Amino acid sequence: MRYGMCMGIDSPQNVKIAKDAGFDYMECGFSMLSRADDEVYTKFKTALEESGIRCEAANCFLPADLPVIGHDYGSEKYVGYIENGMKRGKELGMKCVVFGSSAARNVPNGVSYAEGFRQLGDFLGRVVSPIAEKYGMTVVIEPLRKNETNIINTVKEGTMLAVLSGKDNIACLADLYHMVSDDNDDIRQLRGSIRHAHFSNPYSKNNLKREFPKSFDEYDYRSFIDALEYAGCERCSVEARCLDYPTEAVESGNFINLLRK
Repeated sequence: MRYGMCMGIDSPQNVKIAKDAGFDYMECGFSMLSRADDEVYTKFKTALEESGIRCEAANCFLPADLPVIGHDYGSEKYVGYIENGMKRGKELGMKCVVFGSSAARNVPNGVSYAEGFRQLGDFLGRVVSPIAEKYGMTVVIEPLRKNETNIINTVKEGTMLAVLSGKDNIACLADLYHMVSDDNDDIRQLRGSIRHAHFSNPYSKNNLKREFPKSFDEYDYRSFIDALEYAGCERCSVEARCLDYPTEAVESGNFINLLRK
């Protein structure tokens, strides 16, 4: 399994730090990638090229102003946004896009859960999958905590939505921070369906909500990683906040080297 670092494309200076710390790839924000001006995009692309590393994944697929359920999600506004982001992503070496996007996927008042679920499946299968296939990408559904979204809160629900889409390039993600309603056995049972993962230290000491993982003493990371490897997960990215990026990225990279053993 390969390990990556999440970062914004507006922080190109962090690319080399993460590469030197031992990370295998970068993961950026899709929304920022799709909507960034050419100067910001080019600086990030150049930083990747100069560091000899690819941006293999992106998160935050849809912004809040592109909600799915109850909207015309097949319109040019949506398609053009997805096309531009994936076109740029391919140039960066991107293979995976994460569909978390709580504000864009929430079920609005007056719409049933079942209908919301159906529309999400239709959006992914009919609109997203063909564009992702064109650019050689997989889109993974990210289950989120119930206090963040009112639909898709577990890896089993995420996998059911992927199956509903009817497309092989739609799969599921496991995020350690959000897995409050799951356990590692759920990941093992979904072998072949979990293509990407996020992890962090879920027990913050600095009011950061989640921090860079740095030590086995913080959490039972090994059980999570073992379950991912059993399930055939391809990539796992550190998605966290920090107070001192240059120092903490190195500490996290050193810890990940221990996880590889």
